[in-house]
Amino acid sequence: AKATLFAEGCRGSLSKEVIEQFDLAADSEPQTYGIGLKELWRIDPAKHKPGTVEHTAGWPADNNTWGGSFLYHLDDPDG
Repeated sequence: AKATLFAEGCRGSLSKEVIEQFDLAADSEPQTYGIGLKELWRIDPAKHKPGTVEHTAGWPADNNTWGGSFLYHLDDPDG
C-alpha cells in the first residue's frame, strides 16, 4: 500500500507497538498532547451565521505555545 492509516489513538498499546516495530519515532520530536475544552455561548444574533466554522490557529497564544480553537455556529436550539 502507498499509505496505511492507523487510527487507534495517540497513546494506544497497538500504536506504541507499531511505532517501535517500524522505528517511527527515529529523528522525530516527542509527541505532544493537549487538553480540549468545549463551551456553548449565546451571541448577538447579528453575528451568528448558522453552519459557519472558524479556526483560530494559535490565537491568543504566543508563537512558542501550541493552541487554537474551532468555533462552530450551531443552529439555535430554541428554534
